Amino acid sequence: MKSLERAPVGSRRMVAAVLAATAALGGAAATAAASPSDAGHGIRTGVIAALPGTDHDDNDDDAALIKNAEVDIKQAAGTAEKSVAGTVTAADLDGSKDKPVWKIDVTDSHGTEHEVTVDATDGKVTATRTDKDRSPDDRSADAALAKSARTDLAKAVDAALAEVDGTATSADLENDHGTTPAWHIDVTNPKDKNGNHEVTVDATTGKVTATGIDEDSDRGQNGQGLSAGAVG
Repeated sequence: MKSLERAPVGSRRMVAAVLAATAALGGAAATAAASPSDAGHGIRTGVIAALPGTDHDDNDDDAALIKNAEVDIKQAAGTAEKSVAGTVTAADLDGSKDKPVWKIDVTDSHGTEHEVTVDATDGKVTATRTDKDRSPDDRSADAALAKSARTDLAKAVDAALAEVDGTATSADLENDHGTTPAWHIDVTNPKDKNGNHEVTVDATTGKVTATGIDEDSDRGQNGQGLSAGAVG
């Protein structure tokens, strides 16, 4: 999610952790293992093997947030769009386990990003911030991306959850390979031994094109490690 001040989520978070762990190991390459495409769906799946020595507890954090969140990602996105005119381009379950909130990015027709905070317990908007520092080129690109997405967040989440059982905890609309608009949906299921999943949904067709796994550190080697989904 392109938050105004927060760190990125989803695949970018996983890749950053992998790169950091690799550098700490003196440049040792992570072992990648990709499975064949699903013949029924044409979906690519994959896993990057756990890297020892890393510390990653996002799955536990997400589970705690989910437990107390009464409002789901689609409801929060709908509330944000009613508060600020525009298109939802990102959403992230944030806050603390006692006070979970949704951070929703809404891009207006001029490409200006507005971050709307929605209380995940009662669904009320608690704050709105506007990013006024982006360049005209960036705003133009953001407006074009929002306009190009024929599949909105709600439909993308439905497609992701039809593929992977769990709760959607974040969503990002991005230009994959610089040309194709796609949603990247993080799905968490505390009961799933594989950990967190990232599902890629084509924002033009609304179809799932790839899935990946971001395993909790407790499920790595000797209780440590990170596994990131190879969805590219």
